[in-house]
Amino acid sequence: MQKLSSSILQATHPFKWLNILTKINNVVVEIITPVEMIKKGDKVGSSEVALLAKLGPEVLNLIEDSLIDKFAAGVSMIALLSLALSYPTLVATPLMFIDAYKNVLDVSVKTEYTFVL
Repeated sequence: MQKLSSSILQATHPFKWLNILTKINNVVVEIITPVEMIKKGDKVGSSEVALLAKLGPEVLNLIEDSLIDKFAAGVSMIALLSLALSYPTLVATPLMFIDAYKNVLDVSVKTEYTFVL
């Protein structure tokens, strides 16, 4: 069994205080399951402050632009997946109609067929 240095073991103490399951992979402390540590309106204790200080301020940098970008990326991924599977969703349906129109237009141009309106 590999001996762990005291600095690695000390790094896991704030997690143990808050009952957060961790594992040590090489020299990195990994959180096993996501944890909602602080909710809006909760008082923040010294253990939470110590853990947030170790994790750094970027953990709390949730600006509206980044959330919108992540949401848009998720919507785009759903559209791409549903298009690839030919599964109609609210996001992919307009793109499916555009693709169908392009196919009909392509056939009509190649066969010199005209549509009477």
